[in-house]
Amino acid sequence: MIRIRKSQPTPAPLPTSGARHLKKLKETQEADPPACEVAGNTLLESRDGIYNDARVKERLRADQHDKCCYCESYFSSTSYGDVEHFRPKGGYQQDTTDALHKPGYYWLAYAWSNLYFACQLCNQRFKGNYFPLANPASRARTHADSIAVEQPLLPDPATEDPASHLTFVEDAVQALDARGASCIVVFGLDRPELLKRRQERLKSLKQARFMASLDLSKPLAPAITDFLQELKLSTADAAAMVTEAQRIWDEAALDSAEFAGMTRAYFQRLANS
Repeated sequence: MIRIRKSQPTPAPLPTSGARHLKKLKETQEADPPACEVAGNTLLESRDGIYNDARVKERLRADQHDKCCYCESYFSSTSYGDVEHFRPKGGYQQDTTDALHKPGYYWLAYAWSNLYFACQLCNQRFKGNYFPLANPASRARTHADSIAVEQPLLPDPATEDPASHLTFVEDAVQALDARGASCIVVFGLDRPELLKRRQERLKSLKQARFMASLDLSKPLAPAITDFLQELKLSTADAAAMVTEAQRIWDEAALDSAEFAGMTRAYFQRLANS
């Protein structure tokens, strides 16, 4: 995870259709609060066509550089991804063994600040409706309550720097505190397929760094000449490869790079540049 900077203004149709339906949700809750707390009730269901609107998705994708907000994988080439509600809209679980508690954060269903783009594994297999608090008694239960008093065990990537809670040793994610530990469990940041992708990324960055360091100034060293002959590469071809390797290295820790959090933790020079 890395810090995400949400662009402004709020994309349509959240301030229009979203605001109108939110008014109805509030009226429904105020009319019969106990009914809205009954397990399995659907009184406060949001309209997914509003927050799933293409304009919302495209802004989220752009803000997140086509990466999952949690695991930082590039996923749109193989998956549509999900619009993710940081605070779950339909119901919540304090613990993974809990039943679903109603209502969820229905008043944040169309809140731009509560929306992210997540890969389907992070969102569906792992996080789901799980949203633990340090003190469950402080949880906001209706739109009349304030979420400011809550102390989520998951850092909000738009308002907090996840690097304060998570780091990496090689490609393995490590918790720096209890909130980091919650992230690893809730988002599945240590799942095997994700670990493999981070391993591959780290290996490719090491290779890029090595390639970028090759000295192709003339006269070429005999070892370099032999190497180019073996690969049947011209000096120009090799120079282009070195230039590309340098570009990969220079961009490895940018917000737009896959697994930038791991890269910054491993290559301190890049993190500080």
